[in-house]
Amino acid sequence: MIRLPRAVLLLVTNVILLQCVSGLPQAPASSDESPSSLSEVRDKHRALLIVFRSSVLDASDNERAIIDQVLKADPRPKGRYQWVYGQLAKKLNAYIRKYRSLTAAEDLSDADYVIYFNLIEFRRILNTLYPYGELFVIVKGSPETKTPPRVVWRAKKIMWAGDAIGNLIKELKTLRGET
Repeated sequence: MIRLPRAVLLLVTNVILLQCVSGLPQAPASSDESPSSLSEVRDKHRALLIVFRSSVLDASDNERAIIDQVLKADPRPKGRYQWVYGQLAKKLNAYIRKYRSLTAAEDLSDADYVIYFNLIEFRRILNTLYPYGELFVIVKGSPETKTPPRVVWRAKKIMWAGDAIGNLIKELKTLRGET
């Protein structure tokens, strides 16, 4: 029996493990037309802003649940939702006034796409309320081309409403060459 130093045994074990792991199938490289791409709204100009607080959080990351929430949400917010809606609309309106590449839609039938803020919670920091949630951009489906509605962009994480809409506006500016 050959006795190898411990360092050599660890090195050989690591090399074998690395070989096993590298043989596993890997996720495909993402392309420019990934599901999280705003390129589909480049030429669309009518957006509907919806703020809704879901009573159930869907951890499965299912787009269908998000789209169902948007379909049942009232485009005219009430109560605290109106306050959150106002914060988001204020930043969107500033973008609309400055670049004129976006207009507000009155209801879902008028919109090319929907900007949906799923309100998760209110956090109280220094005696001030801050709305936190997820922001989504949903492109409407088309019966003619048989394409269903789909989520084309979502915020990277749950964040303060002002930061979420700011990130979306920044990406819209970059996409449309408005920077």
